[in-house]
This record gives sequence, structure tokens and C-alpha cells, in this order.
Amino acid sequence: MPGTPEFTASQVSRAYDCGVRVDRSRVMANLPREERQRFVAANAAFAVKSYKAPRSCDSFERASLQRDVAALTRR
Repeated sequence: MPGTPEFTASQVSRAYDCGVRVDRSRVMANLPREERQRFVAANAAFAVKSYKAPRSCDSFERASLQRDVAALTRR
């Protein structure tokens, strides 16, 4: 569900898969303190799964992820 720490973690994980640079510390800094642990746990779970995920994405998906990650670090 968008807006949850788990959704944010999935976006960060997919961005890494597509080669988009992500500043996790800025993403975490923009999360409410009580949601940071959920983000860390979800991010770790997605990291394990991403080893098996395809590492390529098309230019449209990459551009979309870049916008999404930029928004996550601006909040």
C-alpha cells in the first residue's frame, strides 16, 4: 500500500535493482521515527529477494523510479 514503510522499502529495493542511486539515510530521515524500524526490516527482506530479481528495467521504469526516489528524499 502506498505511503507505508513497506511500500517505500519496495521502491528503494527496485530502484537499486535498476541501478538508480538511492540515499537510504535521507529516505529514513523523512520517515516518522516509529516507522523507521519497519522500513529497515522490509528493506532487508526485499534485499534478499532482489538477488533473485531481474536486474534490468526499461528507460520508462528507470525514469519513474528516479522521480519516486527523488520524492522520497524531499519529504
